[in-house]
Amino acid sequence: MLIIIGSDGNNLESPIAKRFGHAEYFIQYNTETKSFEAFVNNEEGHNHDNLQEFLDNGVEVFIVGNIGPHAFEIINTPKSKVFLARKMTVQESIEKFLKDELKQFTESTVKQSIGHGPDDEHHHGDHHHNQEHGKQH
Repeated sequence: MLIIIGSDGNNLESPIAKRFGHAEYFIQYNTETKSFEAFVNNEEGHNHDNLQEFLDNGVEVFIVGNIGPHAFEIINTPKSKVFLARKMTVQESIEKFLKDELKQFTESTVKQSIGHGPDDEHHHGDHHHNQEHGKQH
């Protein structure tokens, strides 16, 4: 079985990336040969072409720290599953997965891609914070 893990580094000791689509590297781990390859995530323009390539190569499991809706749609297929792993190394996540200790995702953890949040609330919150801050002085 092939597993893809979003990672901050290019080896099994690297930490899991907080955000799958923005990971520095994707580690592809083969559970039969116990070997891995590291792929640089040279994602340009958020089209996630590399994720489709992994699926085409037969990857069945994706291990993520967080995942947005677009990437999730691509990798959550009848043939592949998405699992959650946070605050651990790539190696630890693989071991936990093989022991059935990771939680499977059925929907994306992040409802919107970064940078598409409702601006109104954000600005209102900042303004309020500044007023509070002013009173303390």
